[in-house]
Amino acid sequence: MATTSIWSIKNNLKQSINYIINPKKTINKDYSKDTYNYLELTDNEYNFKQEKVCYVSCINCSENNPYDDMKFTKEQYGKIDGILAFHGYQSFKEGEVTANIAHEIGVKFAEEMFGDYEVVVATHQNTNHIHNHFILNSVSFKTGKKYNNNRTNLAKLRQISDSICAEYGLSVLEEDVGYKNTYKYKILNNDYYKIMKEDLDNVISYSVTLKQVIERLKKIDYQVYSRNGIITIYKDGYDKVRIEKAFGNDYSIDSINKRLYLSRQIIFKPLTQRIIFEEYSKTYKHHKGIYGLYLYYCYLLKVFPEKHPKQYLPYSIRQDIKKMNQISEETRFMVKNNIETIDDLKAFSKNNYQEYSSLMSKRENLWKRYHRVKTEEDKSKILTEINNIQPSIKELRKIKNYCNNIEERSKIIQNNINNFDKDLNKEKDNSRCL
Repeated sequence: MATTSIWSIKNNLKQSINYIINPKKTINKDYSKDTYNYLELTDNEYNFKQEKVCYVSCINCSENNPYDDMKFTKEQYGKIDGILAFHGYQSFKEGEVTANIAHEIGVKFAEEMFGDYEVVVATHQNTNHIHNHFILNSVSFKTGKKYNNNRTNLAKLRQISDSICAEYGLSVLEEDVGYKNTYKYKILNNDYYKIMKEDLDNVISYSVTLKQVIERLKKIDYQVYSRNGIITIYKDGYDKVRIEKAFGNDYSIDSINKRLYLSRQIIFKPLTQRIIFEEYSKTYKHHKGIYGLYLYYCYLLKVFPEKHPKQYLPYSIRQDIKKMNQISEETRFMVKNNIETIDDLKAFSKNNYQEYSSLMSKRENLWKRYHRVKTEEDKSKILTEINNIQPSIKELRKIKNYCNNIEERSKIIQNNINNFDKDLNKEKDNSRCL
């Protein structure tokens, strides 16, 4: 059974790191004391490069001086104030784990929970309960975003810790209602989880063995592994998901095997991209150019009703469902401004950019005048003029972004449509042989 908690650090990050990596608490007792000679306190910092000697690991930061790396990340993104870091804690039931296993669990937990952040993991053995400490930089080294210690992340922290402990055969705490509801909300409102569940159900329905399920999940770019009767799957760069924990008892290995045993042999006959397009052309007016491309893509994403039954779409297209509102808005934008072809888009974008540049130059000159004038009355007049042109600049900038997004997205859409049949055949193998 592992209990977890996390709290913010608002001052003295360096001291917090030095507290958790203290060799007196993290030394691997399986090694002789002679091997610890290099662990000398110098300028209030510890050298812990040899992880086999001390149960200390650094994730996404230097083992020699993690503090400097965390400080550099903050300076790089201009986020040196406020919450500096978070201090996490994971404590195990007395006598349930060795320090070695506890540290292994702690590293896996930190990698999965805080993948885009710099983290120091230290395992302490100075109490009856072996426990892990985590110092997490508040700023992501990848995105510059600050870690949000909200209810959803707290529930995720608890879920990941429990799942890894379960993999190692350790006991876990009974789930309270608040935890269940928070994590359930995350699952129900996350497109990644929704698509994953849909993929699981489709793969299970067209397979007859668990081995076949795993192989087909890998064919559609999922990473899959099983340990102690628990299946974990994920897409590169996304959360690792223990499917029974996330989606319920129907996704345990026993339940999946039962579903496979009871399933009927269904021959999957997907509609090709050409057949879908012919059906689309019969129902809707066929527009050409970039506007027609967008309309057809909206049709695929189920923005428009279809006469034929709902079809299975390749992952490359299904993941754009979460962008449906943006794609619909961009489509309406093209209708409003009579944009049908890429040439229309470029001409419109050019005219918009000229107007945008003109107003930006005008605003820049107004600010120069503002700094030159002496009286408050003159400054007030210039500020009024600046404020008057601000809405136009904001609108033109929005249009500029629309044009850029449409041009870039159209290339992705065209590529997804061109590879429709190829991707579909990759994901949906008609064969049901063992």
